Amino acid sequence: MKNASPSTSSWKEGLIDSLPITASYIIYGAIFGMLAGQAGLTSWESIAMSVLVYSGASQFAGSSLIAEQASVWAIILTTCLLNLRHFLMGLSISPHYQRFSTAQVNGLAFFLTDEQYALTLNRFRHRESDVPYILSVSVALYAGWCGGTWIGTAAGAWIPDPASLGLGFSFTAMFLALAYYQLSSLLRIFAFLLCGAASVFLSFVVPNGLPVLIAGCLAFAIGYFWPTQEDGDQTAAEETRGVESA
Repeated sequence: MKNASPSTSSWKEGLIDSLPITASYIIYGAIFGMLAGQAGLTSWESIAMSVLVYSGASQFAGSSLIAEQASVWAIILTTCLLNLRHFLMGLSISPHYQRFSTAQVNGLAFFLTDEQYALTLNRFRHRESDVPYILSVSVALYAGWCGGTWIGTAAGAWIPDPASLGLGFSFTAMFLALAYYQLSSLLRIFAFLLCGAASVFLSFVVPNGLPVLIAGCLAFAIGYFWPTQEDGDQTAAEETRGVESA
């Protein structure tokens, strides 16, 4: 039997790595589907929002605003504020995307989420970035979210109060698990605790969406002015790979 090609191997590794997160996406997507139905959205409208928007925080906020009969501009502004953190994530991961074509970058950008970012960045700190792995993780998470939304819209009629099930904590647990693998130095732990505390405090004084953005900028500043030895080794390795491939 012939050995699997590198692209096939990367695709399988992406599916395996994303399985736990995909399970959480299905649960969280189902919660959104149930709550969106209570907000007045039809099953097709809820599923279409997951397919086209693909942003959990924005979809939850948007469905709530729709239930409150908010204006279109209020929904758009809220969505933009909640998704501003993607700008920082894009800057952070951009060095690993420089070897891809413009069409590939633009296509993969749609699938950028907090969890996809964490999974791929953790891998590319130790291995060279490749499209099959990113695409495998992205498609698995996307399918889990859209499939979960469909399940939620179907189950909404039998579960009058989905929030009472406490399933939302699965997302909190998932984020903690993803953060654990990033806490590889005292500086990272310090930045994690400081930015987390700042985000919680700011949630009481600034509009929704801005606390995470401001905390992200603070983390960016810490990483820029006080890079760890691990980051320096990673940069040197990337430069070495670039020289070898030239």
